[in-house]
Amino acid sequence: MRLFRRRPRPAEEDATGLGLDVEFEDHGRRRKVFVVLGLVLALVAGGAAFFMISQAQAAPPTVAMRDIIVATRDVPARTALAASDLTTRQVPDDPSLAQAITDPNQVVGRITSVPLLFQQPILPNLLLANNAGGFSILGPDETLSPDAPQWRAVGLNVPDDRAVGGQIQPDQRVDIFVTAQVNVVDPEADVSGPGTGPVSPDGGVYYTDKSTKVTYQNVQVLAKNGLLYVIKVDEKTAEEISHLQAAGNAMFSLALRPDGDKREIDTAEYGETTNSIIEEKGLPIPEVYPNP
Repeated sequence: MRLFRRRPRPAEEDATGLGLDVEFEDHGRRRKVFVVLGLVLALVAGGAAFFMISQAQAAPPTVAMRDIIVATRDVPARTALAASDLTTRQVPDDPSLAQAITDPNQVVGRITSVPLLFQQPILPNLLLANNAGGFSILGPDETLSPDAPQWRAVGLNVPDDRAVGGQIQPDQRVDIFVTAQVNVVDPEADVSGPGTGPVSPDGGVYYTDKSTKVTYQNVQVLAKNGLLYVIKVDEKTAEEISHLQAAGNAMFSLALRPDGDKREIDTAEYGETTNSIIEEKGLPIPEVYPNP
């Protein structure tokens, strides 16, 4: 069957006499224009999307980072933290980490108030305060055993002028000087002369002086509260210090050691009195003049 387009009738011709062929040609032309415009818009949209994706990949957003101290293992409560228990970790900055500790020196030697988990940030509220009396007598590597030293904690009252101006802090090491008052009897002294000291029951004269010596070395300071220093010593030393403080005739002074200096000093030739310093240093001795 042959298909053919019907010729328009005269009634179907428009006023120009061109007929419906012109109308069909206009619709076809418009359709082509719309297709071309659609392709152009699609290309523009695709190009814009590709450009935006490329820009995003080329310049990723920067995230602020910060270094904090975290635990390298699970740490029980009331444990003195060692350097091996800590490490520095870089994490995205967050307001919840504003109080996180960033300096390991602020943590080493501190006592945990609660258990710490692996990789947990170290916050001040997880540690016992230095001035709250919290300390551990045993170090992180020390255990209780039959052969272990009998460590004890004992308090020592020392004024600031005899304790490096009060600058000594917990976990530092000191040497302890003991100054005791000594009464020496001189049986040959003339008790009738002026300026003599108190007379002893056997007729001699008491000569009073003070004697000082380095008595305890390399002693660890566990805690500090005002003028009171809590130190770590063995049972025998704790007994001696307790007696000297209770007797009231001895005074203590502290000398701060450099960090890491644990050397023992031979003190066989150490020890000072006022007389020995006068003789050794050649200090002049005041003369006694009779009263007018």
